[in-house]
Amino acid sequence: MQWYFEPFCLDPNNACLWQQGQRVTLRPKTFDLLAYLVENAGVLLTKEALLDAVWPDTIVAEGVLATSMVELRKALGESAREPRFIATVHKRGYRFIAPVTVIDPSDAVPPLP
Repeated sequence: MQWYFEPFCLDPNNACLWQQGQRVTLRPKTFDLLAYLVENAGVLLTKEALLDAVWPDTIVAEGVLATSMVELRKALGESAREPRFIATVHKRGYRFIAPVTVIDPSDAVPPLP
């Protein structure tokens, strides 16, 4: 399964983020954060839910989420003030706001000869 949100393609099976054919390098936890946000697109995710999903059974400071979110926004080319992908809901959490298309590569129609 792959998730498309213009101009990116997120491939969770191979832990890759692509932008127009170019691989975007993310640290593993930052990738996991993006995958969780995209998988739950449109849903308000609390900081606690994100910490539990991305750093399960690990005690981490809340600052680790903020640091990963800054890194993620930089990779996506956006800022918190002008979000195209991730909206901050003040004192509540975050929401992935870009339209997402889910593609199962096994459903792809083979090209005609």
